[in-house]
Amino acid sequence: MKILLLFIYAINFTYCTETSDERLFVTEKNGLFGYVCGSDDTIVPCIYHFAYTDTISQIGFVTEENGKIACIEKKGNKLFYVFKYDNGPDYPQEGLFRIINEDGLIGFADTLGKVIIPPTYKFAFPFENGKAKVTNEGRLVNKGEYSVWESSSWMFIDNPLIKKNK
Repeated sequence: MKILLLFIYAINFTYCTETSDERLFVTEKNGLFGYVCGSDDTIVPCIYHFAYTDTISQIGFVTEENGKIACIEKKGNKLFYVFKYDNGPDYPQEGLFRIINEDGLIGFADTLGKVIIPPTYKFAFPFENGKAKVTNEGRLVNKGEYSVWESSSWMFIDNPLIKKNK
């Protein structure tokens, strides 16, 4: 009986399962990146051009062939595209980071990969002190080495993750 239990215990830690809480680790093959579990079973095939996340416990960030940064979950499913900032995925601020849809509109997701504010804004700055500066119209203006967003209709939205004291 002890040998049977030991065998079952070993199997559970040898193979990744869909219900496993095990972390995934980046792997590279022929210049493309994917993810494996601790037993080296491939969970996410090596199809990505770059992996920003070396270990996935919930979500990871990878670059697709089209150059867009995608957020993927542990089974390899794409959740959404991530706003590119400073040559990589946007940084979380106040628990949220910027995401983009196919039309380039900006929204926000949390660090577990849940969309909190769907992409509806033309431009959006990160949250700071519970507010984010956003607009539904405007243009991108090149200023030498960098670009700036210009709009005549900026507004502020509240961070829904921050509870207000009433």
